[in-house]
Amino acid sequence: MHQGRRETAPSGDAAHRMIGNGHRAAAGVERLMWRVAPGKMIQRALPRPDPELESVYLKRRLILIHIPKNAGTSVEDAIYGYHVRHRTWAEVRDLCPLAWATLPKIAIVRDPVDRFLSAYDYLRGGGRNAADRAFAQRMVIGHSAAQVAARLAGRSGFRRIAMQFFHFRPQSDYVSDGATAMVDHLIPITHMAEGLQRYAGLPRDALRHANRTGGHRTDRASLDAATVAQIEAVYATDRALYDGATAAWAAQYITKPKARQAGTPL
Repeated sequence: MHQGRRETAPSGDAAHRMIGNGHRAAAGVERLMWRVAPGKMIQRALPRPDPELESVYLKRRLILIHIPKNAGTSVEDAIYGYHVRHRTWAEVRDLCPLAWATLPKIAIVRDPVDRFLSAYDYLRGGGRNAADRAFAQRMVIGHSAAQVAARLAGRSGFRRIAMQFFHFRPQSDYVSDGATAMVDHLIPITHMAEGLQRYAGLPRDALRHANRTGGHRTDRASLDAATVAQIEAVYATDRALYDGATAAWAAQYITKPKARQAGTPL
């Protein structure tokens, strides 16, 4: 009786080729999705619920809201030795209700123009993961910082998508309900070491700069006044947030010299 040919397993080289072809096909689908449905892909890139997060906060007795491009990776490493990820205040509240109700909350805030340039350079350099690279290819690479700023200011569709992504998302989204700061202490990045010593008990030399933007850095001085004005307009809520935090810090912690009385020696 005639018997069918026995099926044989693919050779090692053939198996590797099949796996490689599968990976390339998946990457092609991923790139297509970033072109046609970037908003959906941004939602897929959001951090997943972390069942360990509340215990991390409770153990350290402090909540850090990690705002992207505000030295947050270095700070979370120093405070927790754990990545709490980029989550808004509302996400942390919902994930960690006991910690939110009982612990002090801090965040680092940054000048919005400086933060925009840091985010731009970071993404242009490829970021740190596949989502960063895919977003950068779709929205950043091939455009100067001034061109990206102009698109944010002048193209509502581009702005709507870009400002959903971690690094271009307004700082105010992370720490404010739109009217009120929802964390206890906003630390200006210019006073970060002092603030973390005060609120987290960290020595001033505790931070190492993880996740540093490498490669070319865009100098703020290279931007013309119109570009700076566009960035300021797009991030107007962040300007108010940062200036308010800086003024509050100065009023609370920076000692002003006493006025010299008439007749006293210099």
